[in-house]
Amino acid sequence: MKLDPVLLEILVCPDCKGSLTVDYDNDELICNQCGLVYPVRDDIPVMLVGEARRPEPLREQTTLAQPDSPAADSGAAGQAADQPTAE
Repeated sequence: MKLDPVLLEILVCPDCKGSLTVDYDNDELICNQCGLVYPVRDDIPVMLVGEARRPEPLREQTTLAQPDSPAADSGAAGQAADQPTAE
């Protein structure tokens, strides 16, 4: 994605007028204030609120193991409990 640095200096979020961060990996511009994500298509930023999307909430917190769960215990004791003992 190629964006003119002068253009990036003057572009702001059309919804809240917040500054933008370039996400080169996903070809998007992200508003630093309201979080709207604007697509960049064929090196042209699509600065329409109707075309923007809200970022997905982080699911990281829901996938972390709880302290009492077996998945949270990564020590040798947790491994031994999962595997039968050879006698």
